[in-house]
Amino acid sequence: MVGGRGAPGRGRDEPPESYPQRQDHELQALEAIYGADFQDLRPHARGPIKEPPEINLVLYPQGLIGEEVYVKVELRVKCPPTYPDVVPEIDLKNAKGLSNESVNLLKSRLEELAKKQCGERQGLRGLTLILKVLL
Repeated sequence: MVGGRGAPGRGRDEPPESYPQRQDHELQALEAIYGADFQDLRPHARGPIKEPPEINLVLYPQGLIGEEVYVKVELRVKCPPTYPDVVPEIDLKNAKGLSNESVNLLKSRLEELAKKQCGERQGLRGLTLILKVLL
């Protein structure tokens, strides 16, 4: 789709959001949710040149905040310029407490989910929530 779609429920008089605007809103939401576990990997993330998102999130199993954690994984996502209308590249790095087989299975499930969510708002947030439950 050319130019990006607007958010559902937006007024007819409002122009649709551009891809960079949609990406920026999603990154702001992820940063607010994950705080220090969120990392924007773009070299000029705060500058005037807006590159497509490339992020790293450290994820732990759901419900283990404040406890000693034996399982964690880093979700690395690199988005194309037309994300969310095109599926991002997904990788899992620095897994702790998970076998290689488990990491590969999680990655496969996330890639399938990313394809299903293609074009939806807040797709990355959905992926992170699913991954936390699967851990």
